[in-house]
Amino acid sequence: MTLRTAPKPFTAIAALTGLVLTLPAAKNGCGSLESNETFLSPVQAVTTVLEHADGSVTAELVLISTSVNPHAFVDSAYDVGLRVPGGAEVQLSLDSAGHYTASSQSDPSLVYTANETYQFSFDLDDEAAAKQVAGGNFTGVVDAPDDTVTFSLAEPPEFAGDVARLEWSPSSRYGLIRVYHMELEEVTYANFDFDEAQFDGSKWARLTKGGSKELGVDTFAEPGNYQVSFCAVDAVRDFDTSLSAELGALSGFLIGRCAEDQFITVQ
Repeated sequence: MTLRTAPKPFTAIAALTGLVLTLPAAKNGCGSLESNETFLSPVQAVTTVLEHADGSVTAELVLISTSVNPHAFVDSAYDVGLRVPGGAEVQLSLDSAGHYTASSQSDPSLVYTANETYQFSFDLDDEAAAKQVAGGNFTGVVDAPDDTVTFSLAEPPEFAGDVARLEWSPSSRYGLIRVYHMELEEVTYANFDFDEAQFDGSKWARLTKGGSKELGVDTFAEPGNYQVSFCAVDAVRDFDTSLSAELGALSGFLIGRCAEDQFITVQ
């Protein structure tokens, strides 16, 4: 079913950081120049690569500067690219504030190949956004998991305002979840999104692992038809600091596959 007014599919929330609840640690030793620079860098990059149920692939890099308060999206990056298996480099273009995207529908070289390596990179000379790391080496690497992804509403809401429970496989992957009210044209739940630039460690903490997630009473608060979207992703942390020293500590990379959307009517 195609939604004329539905929001963008899970695009690259191929979040640049390898997911987690702790800050990435440098691999070349505590107290090193690279680890200190990563900790201090205001350049937070979150990349997402997703293969959707119809076989299409999307990539997105979200770029945020934490050098200002409130935090701000960064539109001044250039040569934003994703190197895919086989060596092709897919260019990501600025789609909205701080969001650089690409799709296999417009660039067939963007493919998802399990167990192979993907590398994102970009250039940023903007001193206002990047401060002391302006002009640095911004890159990160991740391997794509080879999973068959399934999910279900194991306990659907019986009525508006009821709780629900979602289950998925493989349970070892993190779940990206979004619920959309079709008549209200409104996202009622999303556990990882970048509609706003404000970014701290709590966003990573909302990613759920373990194959099960309870959705609270606010998710299906109103009667109507809902679209439930789910992707199972791997999250990479601890980028090689020899490659990624200038990326901020909240940066990461999410990559994985999405199941077919499910639709539910709530009375």
